[in-house]
Amino acid sequence: MGNILTFGELLLRLTPPNKQRINQANSYHSFFGGAEANVAINLSRYGHDTSLFTALPKNDVGDAAIMTLKSAGVDTSFIHRFGDRLGLYFYEEGFSVKQPQVVYDRKNASFLELAEKTIDWDTIFLEKDVIHLTGITPALNEEMRIFTIDVIKEAKQRNVTISFDFNYRSKLWSIDEAREVYIALLPYVDICFMGHKDLAVFLGMGASNAFDETLLKKHYRDVAKAYDIEYLACTNRTVVSQSKNELSGYLYHSEHFVESDCQSFDVLERIGGGDAFASGILHGILTDMTLEKTVEFGIASSVLKHTVYGDYTQYSVEEVKSFMHSNDQDVIR
Repeated sequence: MGNILTFGELLLRLTPPNKQRINQANSYHSFFGGAEANVAINLSRYGHDTSLFTALPKNDVGDAAIMTLKSAGVDTSFIHRFGDRLGLYFYEEGFSVKQPQVVYDRKNASFLELAEKTIDWDTIFLEKDVIHLTGITPALNEEMRIFTIDVIKEAKQRNVTISFDFNYRSKLWSIDEAREVYIALLPYVDICFMGHKDLAVFLGMGASNAFDETLLKKHYRDVAKAYDIEYLACTNRTVVSQSKNELSGYLYHSEHFVESDCQSFDVLERIGGGDAFASGILHGILTDMTLEKTVEFGIASSVLKHTVYGDYTQYSVEEVKSFMHSNDQDVIR
């Protein structure tokens, strides 16, 4: 098992009940989450030592977030406490042909002050095997772009494996801004989560409107050689409707390219599906699974996350493996 540090902003998600629109709602379901926190919780559930490097307000809301992380087994030693505000986002669920949408409310959050602080890098990275971060953090502002690069450089100097998920958010920054940062970060990355649209839009490879497995393999080989990246992974999602999806996973390592079986499933909630895939891939890599088993575990991890509410998985390694090896839909007694 590995010792994994994740770095990013923990948020509070507010979702209207019964698939209402935001402008209809007078009550909300609330969930703590965020891409990097989700991965920390998922990997903790999969038996790894995990910790989150972030900042939370020094108030009752921050305390509640800490309790959530601790209850999931995540080490909170590297969480700074200052400021007054936890970032929020409102999530309006999709239904049938109606697309889901996100509204962010995260300005002036405590996390944004972290870039101004003096950090004890030696303590943070002590005995860490991997740091996982995403493109969401440098999208927040210019200070966080600089700080994210600093975090990665400090990790690299200490021989910590860098896992990076593009996770592009169009509501946070432009394509040109993201491209500049992604290209600056890629030379440091060891494990990268990027899909065919990322390859096309940010690296100028292929077309973003059509998935082609043969081209994905070629482009992954080219990117791996150009940036010395050890693993590249992604999913390909077909949205039949907002409640019916199909999902396949792909993984590249040392000239080997593997894919998972395509899974067709009903969606209870889509939030966190990509983070669950990344968590599954990292688990496979850190436990020396074969490439084939790693990508199958990753896709199973993602599919199962779609069957529960909240931003992170509620399943153990044993439950994911059981799902991988069984098509039986009978009651587990």
